[in-house]
Amino acid sequence: MMARAVINQIACLFSRLFLRRVVWLVLGLGLLEGAIAEPVYAHHAMGNQLPANAWEGLLSGLAHPVVGMDHLAFVIALGVIATQWRWGLVIPATFLLAAMAGTGLHLAGVDIPGAEIVIAGSVLLIGLALALGKRLHLIGLGLFSGLAGILHGYAYGESIVGAEATPLATYLLGFTLMQLAIALVAYGIGQRLLSGRWMRALGLAICTIGIVALSGAV
Repeated sequence: MMARAVINQIACLFSRLFLRRVVWLVLGLGLLEGAIAEPVYAHHAMGNQLPANAWEGLLSGLAHPVVGMDHLAFVIALGVIATQWRWGLVIPATFLLAAMAGTGLHLAGVDIPGAEIVIAGSVLLIGLALALGKRLHLIGLGLFSGLAGILHGYAYGESIVGAEATPLATYLLGFTLMQLAIALVAYGIGQRLLSGRWMRALGLAICTIGIVALSGAV
C-alpha cells in the first residue's frame, strides 16, 4: 500500500510538470504565431499550393489543424471542457461534423463575411469558459461548438478550393481525423490531470491565443 501511494505521488508530480509545460507551450506558440502569422482565414499547410493527389490531400488535412494555432487551441479547449459531462464527447463530435459542413459551404461558394474575426472570438470565448471554471449548459455549448465548427471548417475550405475530388476527400478525412485525435487526447488529459488551477491556467493561455488571433484579424 505504501509503495502504491509513493508511485501515485510520483505520477501526480510528473503529471503537474507535464501539464505546466503544455500550458506554457500553448501560450508560447500562440504568441509566436501572433508575431509571424497571417489572418486566421489564410492558414495553409501546403505553402499555398493545392494538393495534387490523395497523399498530399491527406497530409494537408492532417497538418491544417496544427498549422493554425487558433484551430488547435480551440479543439484542445473543446476536448478539455467536454470532461464536465458524462456524454461530453458529443461536444467535439458536433464540432467535427459542423466543420465538414462548413468546408462544404466554402466549396459551394457561400460567402461568410468576417469569418476570421468570429473564429478568433470563439477561441477567446472558450478560453474564458475554461479560465472561469464554471460548468456550462450542455445544449448551449453544443450549439456554440456547432456554430464554431461551421466557421472553422469554412476557414479549412480555403486550402482546398479548386482541388480535384480525390485530394479533396482525403483532405476532409485528414483534418477530421487530426481534430478527433487532438480532442480525444485533450479529453483524456482533462479527465486525469487537470485540477481547477491548471484548467484556469490553460484557459488563460487559450484566451491569449484568441486575443492574438483577434488582433491579427481585425
